[in-house]
Amino acid sequence: MLLPLSYQITTELARRVERERFIEAKPLAIEPLIHFALDLFHGRRRGFQPCDTAFHDFDHTMQATEAVLDLLNAHASNPVITSFTARDWEIVVAAVLIHDAGYLKLSNDNEGSGAKYSAIHVARSCYFAWDLLPEFGFTKDELRQIQNAISGTAVATTLKDLPLRSSREWLICAIVATGDMLGQMAAEDYPERLAALYLEFREASDFSRFKRTGFAVYSSLLDLLSDTEKFFNTYALPMLENDWKGIYHLLDDQKGDNLYLARIKANLRRVGLMVRSLRGTVQGSGNQ
Repeated sequence: MLLPLSYQITTELARRVERERFIEAKPLAIEPLIHFALDLFHGRRRGFQPCDTAFHDFDHTMQATEAVLDLLNAHASNPVITSFTARDWEIVVAAVLIHDAGYLKLSNDNEGSGAKYSAIHVARSCYFAWDLLPEFGFTKDELRQIQNAISGTAVATTLKDLPLRSSREWLICAIVATGDMLGQMAAEDYPERLAALYLEFREASDFSRFKRTGFAVYSSLLDLLSDTEKFFNTYALPMLENDWKGIYHLLDDQKGDNLYLARIKANLRRVGLMVRSLRGTVQGSGNQ
């Protein structure tokens, strides 16, 4: 099978970071965990179908994982912060790899796509983590930490809502949530993939019959595109700065510039161009 480019990029990053940070330690389970996610999202795990959601797919998972690995690497380079143990790295990576597994359909599920589970995908991801990850030797307490980190990626959740037992557990959750947001919005193809996100929202709304949820507010793709910059300014950036305490600044260079933030801003400009183009098309057709 031709391996997805996102898998190749993320796996190589994991290998490089592991060589730099854990030279004398036994190999971490990061690469096996990434391959586990590859199999899971491609239907090669018993009981699961291949991922059929167009936005929250394996590529998104790899994009989030790449951002998390960058954060872990930057965190380990910061002399002010106590570095995680090797097992902490494995907990963080396991959480981000399975944080959207809740979109996957079981083998006997033949209705719609996994997008129908949008409203409950976080809870399903936590369930799958508990069921699948013990094969990597995670204890019940470590699985609890992984579930907390997955829960921290939910849009309606702040980290103070979670039953975290230490500053270390808080940091695990903050890195996973930050990586998920950065990986999504800084992805090179983020503007083009927003059409797929709109289709997921529409199916989720129809399936759940919830008419007042966050994914039910967009009546058209143009509505979603038009709201993207507002979403970043009023939700994503405040979460990055406040709830997750600005740990994305670990990725700032010596000049204070942040590559992920620069990519997000470039994406927002591209989305703005798409909005203006679509509005012009709609207005033009209305005048005919």
